[in-house]
Amino acid sequence: MNKALCALLAVMVCVCTVGAADTIVDEAKLQALKAKNVVLQDPVLSIKGAIEKPQSYILKLEAQSAQGSQFITAYLDKKTDELYIGSAYDKEGNAMVYPQDAKIISEGIAFSYGKGDEELYIVMDPECLYCNRFEKAVAGKLDDFKVHVILFPLPFHQKAPAMIEWIMQGNDDADKKARFEEIMLKGSTHYEILIKDATKPFVYSSETQAYIEKSNLATMELGVRGTPSIFNAEFMPVMQEELLEGGE
Repeated sequence: MNKALCALLAVMVCVCTVGAADTIVDEAKLQALKAKNVVLQDPVLSIKGAIEKPQSYILKLEAQSAQGSQFITAYLDKKTDELYIGSAYDKEGNAMVYPQDAKIISEGIAFSYGKGDEELYIVMDPECLYCNRFEKAVAGKLDDFKVHVILFPLPFHQKAPAMIEWIMQGNDDADKKARFEEIMLKGSTHYEILIKDATKPFVYSSETQAYIEKSNLATMELGVRGTPSIFNAEFMPVMQEELLEGGE
């Protein structure tokens, strides 16, 4: 494997490791933390978890908006109850972050392929023009990885839900990958047979709806803001330009 590509897949910043034993998920304790600062009492915010540090709590917040929900990290000072939202670093310069939930992310995988030891998580919208270009650029070049594809329909793409429904009707990972490539590489429109009324929002099957709910949670956990989005095994972002250059 190209050395530059291997280096790219290393953790891109130093992250301060926190132990699972420090994690607070008890609802009563989380509500007690919520009461400490008026900002946390905003109905659009909910505390999903907290990590207790000597001087502060690292909070995992879910922020709801008309565009959807996202997870953000906040820091609550134990002494003053002051709240800080954004990035924080310890004295060694390590980022202090709320650890991502690998189980939630893995449950959002639509299909996987490749037999390599290095893992990649790629978030794709099959109607996305940039995803289409990316998929064509990497076709056949990622076999040295274990690639996990998470399907994430952007809200302004009207055909994406039907595309994902058709992909998810595949019998196994290989079949789903083949259907995905039929759309992305060959411009297949087989998914259109699933669209009953183009003037109305597409209705998923119960199985695909269940997957979409898991996909939404996985993309929130990863902090996805657009597609395509690429992450390494530690769920750190990978720049697609560098990935493509490394594969040459």
